[in-house]
Amino acid sequence: MAHGQEWVPDWNWVDGGLQLDKVPDPGQECGVKLDEEEECGIDPELDPDWNCGFDSDMDPDWNDHHVVSWDEFAVEALHIVRLYEITKEDPVHHLPVRTRFCKFNIALFDFEKESKASRGPPILELTSRDHIKLADSVNIVSFKIPKSDVDYPISVFGTVLVRDQFDYKCISVFNRDKDNAQVIKSPEDMLALTDPCRGLVVTNGMFFEINLKIKCGDSGETDFSKGVIERDVFVSQNWKLMTPLLTSWHSTVQLAYTPVPCAVAAYLAVNILKGPHDFFIGEISAWTSGNKNRIILYDSNVEGTETSIGDDGSVVLSRCLVAVPVKEDLQLRVCVQEGGCEAACFELTLDHLDDNRICCQGSHEIEVKVEWTAILNRSEEGVLRHVGHTMLVV
Repeated sequence: MAHGQEWVPDWNWVDGGLQLDKVPDPGQECGVKLDEEEECGIDPELDPDWNCGFDSDMDPDWNDHHVVSWDEFAVEALHIVRLYEITKEDPVHHLPVRTRFCKFNIALFDFEKESKASRGPPILELTSRDHIKLADSVNIVSFKIPKSDVDYPISVFGTVLVRDQFDYKCISVFNRDKDNAQVIKSPEDMLALTDPCRGLVVTNGMFFEINLKIKCGDSGETDFSKGVIERDVFVSQNWKLMTPLLTSWHSTVQLAYTPVPCAVAAYLAVNILKGPHDFFIGEISAWTSGNKNRIILYDSNVEGTETSIGDDGSVVLSRCLVAVPVKEDLQLRVCVQEGGCEAACFELTLDHLDDNRICCQGSHEIEVKVEWTAILNRSEEGVLRHVGHTMLVV
């Protein structure tokens, strides 16, 4: 394809073989069964490949004689239209890129709807049998931009969304508009991520949907990174740090996350009881006893971090949620800086029965509170629906 030429999608490539010029006209005798006692459908001899959105391995009854109803045909056709809408040409690499989640048939899917799932129950309410219901989860460690066609520093804004198996709706972990863009000064700088609204349920996989832009000049902007990173459960079972890359538009971005088996969620709060009164300068990080990859919960050096201390001594954590394997402990490090030097450093280990801990060091005293809840292996009812042999996500 010549540079500058408009990209037109290949329907065969988009939907694995569906060719729109082979769709029969309901008014013609081309295999459409209109008998009142029979299901209206398409003659299998004329039926194109309807496999998009359906895995034949999931249904042993699937065969070449499957008759497609008009409802199934309609959602397949609309699925093709929506795939076209979310497929964009990468102007740098001159390749078509699907920029949104499309694991299943997306004919009726609302891309903008936010997940409303609540937290799981307190873990102390679980019985021994309930432990088998715990889901696998992940901790998002970092999001970096190791390569950029544009010289650093760059001002980044846009969204990074997560979609998990509970409902595949939007869970935002980065969302900034142009007026609140984050300045990235080097490939080692991390995007200032926020917590997901709850522990992620990823036993059956999940998706990171990336749509980042950068500021250009005084008022301009340009697309910087677009695409989807899927966490494949079949290659992530070693529970080590995963670092998938996405190269698109003007950058290569790196997502780093650690899979967490049989997870519970720790929601943290840190209060300064003695020490600084107005502002907290320092860093707070967390990890688990079986995985030393640290998650930055607070870093006063990151632009936009709220450093003022509340009237009750509370620190405004950038992130407060950590997924912890049910058989492991949570480890926390709180470092306080004064005058550019480390004034105190607290390291503590919290198990699932700890909900409050007070630590003293010299003239400094901190309080750590933890709320433990279960991350259950669950999906919202009605999220996945069948129309014939086609599976829709709604």
